[in-house]
Amino acid sequence: MTNQKPKVRFNPRADLVTLVSLPVASDMTVEVKDSLWYSGDELRALRDNAREAGRLIRQKYEESISLHVPQHYIISEYEVCSRGLELRIDPERQENIHITRQIIMKYQHRLRFGLTSTSSVIAYPDLYLANVSKKLSRRSRDIALSAARKDYFAAYPEMESL
Repeated sequence: MTNQKPKVRFNPRADLVTLVSLPVASDMTVEVKDSLWYSGDELRALRDNAREAGRLIRQKYEESISLHVPQHYIISEYEVCSRGLELRIDPERQENIHITRQIIMKYQHRLRFGLTSTSSVIAYPDLYLANVSKKLSRRSRDIALSAARKDYFAAYPEMESL
């Protein structure tokens, strides 16, 4: 067994499936639906597995803090297995998303009843709300873009030098 870091690879031959060629769900047989969609039990198992993995990663991280293990060691050790679980393993992100949702709901309520901080009427409340959401989610978006960039260069290292 080698100690090489696993690399992301994509199949060079992609099968293109257009939405027009897919049948409407109401026209599908039960067997076809079962083969294409996750069942309720499968979704619950995925959610439970993610919850358990997040709990284990948080526990390892908390143990490492008490043992004074350098953070770069923890990140490199758990980076591969924590992909996609960031929200579950980071209490700060959970708190931030909760606060963001509360603020957006409060703005939406105020816009609906015309309770803006200024006396002027907002011409496009939907755009105003979208702008508030965009500002509140800027940090999360930057983190996602950075992770996507790393993934891209892991899959196509020859592109990094361009």
